[in-house]
Amino acid sequence: MLHASRRDGAGRENLFGTLAHHPPLAEAWLHLAQVLTHQGLLEPTLHELALLRTSHLLRAPYVRARHEDHARDVGVAPEAVAATAADPAAYDWSAPEAAVLRAVDLLAVGEVLPEPLWRELSGMFTAAQLLELLVLVGQCAMVCTTLNTLRTPGGGPTVRVDAARCCSAGQCVSTAPDVFAHDEDGQVTLVEERPAVTDRLRLAAALCPSGAIHLTAPDRITEEASLS
Repeated sequence: MLHASRRDGAGRENLFGTLAHHPPLAEAWLHLAQVLTHQGLLEPTLHELALLRTSHLLRAPYVRARHEDHARDVGVAPEAVAATAADPAAYDWSAPEAAVLRAVDLLAVGEVLPEPLWRELSGMFTAAQLLELLVLVGQCAMVCTTLNTLRTPGGGPTVRVDAARCCSAGQCVSTAPDVFAHDEDGQVTLVEERPAVTDRLRLAAALCPSGAIHLTAPDRITEEASLS
């Protein structure tokens, strides 16, 4: 399992290294993920939007970064990808997309779907697709919570801001407002402690006139997260 994961980068190796502490659980985990990914009945774009929103709500940058790539591969517009990390009501979603995202906002935090929303979803999706949506969000929440709790490193770049170098130009805030903000002194700060490194974040770093935003690649992780 670890040998195969190495072909997909350090972050995936760290994930499987953690799961390898419990081989039967790892096998079940991977089987469920494979069914949802390769035998799912939801449209691929809806599948990825649900995962993007869930990983954003649960602050799981490794999971979100991977699914930003997957979303682009299945045709989700860059603006739609970005909108899943902001207020969904501010974007012009299709009716099925909007309903799915409203459901995700509740399911990802453990809420039960209200009857009107369930009826709306039932008019758009089959019973099998609805069941898949519930399990998909639950599985993603499980992944996010497990990796975040065990501090499983993603192996990708991280973001650091140097407030002392910030000239308050505002390029970063206007480019990636879900990641950057200005504090009361006008200096750049991170909205989230561990934001996912997206194309917009990279653009914000490139546009910073004072070089106050740094993307750093961590050293290769050779030890899995401790379960002790």
